[in-house]
Amino acid sequence: MSLLSLNTIDALTPTNGHVLVVGDIWLDQQQLTSRNQAQDFFQSGQSAALGIALTLHSAQTPCTFVSYVGDDDLGSQVSDAVANVGVLGDLLAIKEWATYTNALDFVDKTDEADAPAVANMRRHKDEKIIPIDGFSEYQAHLQNRSEKYLLNASVIVVVDLDLGCIAEPRALNFVAKQRGVPIVAVVSEHARSRYEGFEFVVAATDADLLVNVANHVAGFVAATGQNQ
Repeated sequence: MSLLSLNTIDALTPTNGHVLVVGDIWLDQQQLTSRNQAQDFFQSGQSAALGIALTLHSAQTPCTFVSYVGDDDLGSQVSDAVANVGVLGDLLAIKEWATYTNALDFVDKTDEADAPAVANMRRHKDEKIIPIDGFSEYQAHLQNRSEKYLLNASVIVVVDLDLGCIAEPRALNFVAKQRGVPIVAVVSEHARSRYEGFEFVVAATDADLLVNVANHVAGFVAATGQNQ
């Protein structure tokens, strides 16, 4: 596994008052059988943080999206979907790594030497969106970029489905409070315990709810004029 030099990845320059969306992308392998079908799926609330970012853009809300993809065709499709609509995307494409989907499988340690080259194979139960090799470095990269983009954000939406993107949610909450930036956490049941002390926590129960979160955030930003 090759660890990228994270310092070589250019930082973005978001517009004042943008909405920062940071966190996990969830992809359904069955919805990715063709590029057209995949594009429709990306824009749905089912794709978690990705769907929220694209929904915000559809509501004409300036948005910056921070997450991970693999260094593969699916990762390129996700990056293209973000770029083509005009969402600012800081998406780290991890070298020699497949983009996460729910078809994730694991290599048994006893069979690792002879494991087939399956696109979405992982070696360890904690390897989901990002690999064990360089785990802390990748998470620190996301954390640092997120804190940087918070400086002129109007709202931050954190999406944590316990897939590995979010390392220190309390640190994000601390910085957001210091900056006076409202923070909304959309979390799975497994990640819920890490969000004690957050003012706005939403259980990620279904796609419609995630779309509603995006629409409410867009309405808040428009009503308060924070993106002007």
